[in-house]
Amino acid sequence: MAVIADVFDVVLIDDDGGVIGTTTLQDSNIEVQVKEQEVRGGKGNKLLGILHSDRDINISMNDINFRLDWVAKQLGQDIVTGAGKAYATPKWFTTESDAGTPAKPIITLDNTPATPNELAIYNQDGVKITGFTVSGTKVTFGSTTPTVAIGDKVEVRTYAYNTDPKTETVKIDNSVFAEGVKAILTTVEVDESKEKVTHIVQYQFYKTIPTGNFTINTSAERQAQAHATNLRVITSPDTSEVGIIQRIPVS
Repeated sequence: MAVIADVFDVVLIDDDGGVIGTTTLQDSNIEVQVKEQEVRGGKGNKLLGILHSDRDINISMNDINFRLDWVAKQLGQDIVTGAGKAYATPKWFTTESDAGTPAKPIITLDNTPATPNELAIYNQDGVKITGFTVSGTKVTFGSTTPTVAIGDKVEVRTYAYNTDPKTETVKIDNSVFAEGVKAILTTVEVDESKEKVTHIVQYQFYKTIPTGNFTINTSAERQAQAHATNLRVITSPDTSEVGIIQRIPVS
């Protein structure tokens, strides 16, 4: 007796030969649903037969690794590499002296603002500060409103900065949707008495469409969050065959 005892490894191949894949799924499922229409009649409304009209196949998977290429595939986009613009998250700074005469309070940002007029700084009372000057990453508080002194705490809420040329970007375009991919799901069959792999079981679906539905979950407690991907198997107009199952012996 043998059992399926491990999660699928998955490979997706697009029409241009591009390949993405994963071996780190937490779970993956193939759901097959057949549409049936009961035929009943006669005394007691007996079941006389069942008419089958369609078969829907859905694939779901949860990957513990975040993969931008999978997200891009769900959005129907490609990954573009190049410098872009990002926004800093809120951070508190304590002003220091610039050692000038007279000394002025300064802070040093983590990145150089791309557009200084987008630099938003607030004091501890939540009042926005204006009138500072920016040079590179250094911000100098001179004749500001409200006044800022050396040793004050200020909150830099955000500013735009230019990113590294290796930055990867995926567009989110509500007029563009996922395109079809070939899906290959592979697992193993194990002899339960010997716990030995006896066969490789592989499902090949010729054309699937990512649903495009996904949720990005985060929490205050640091922990890995699985990323969900769902595929629907579609039928080509020239054939009713949508895929194959192979049981490959392992010597």
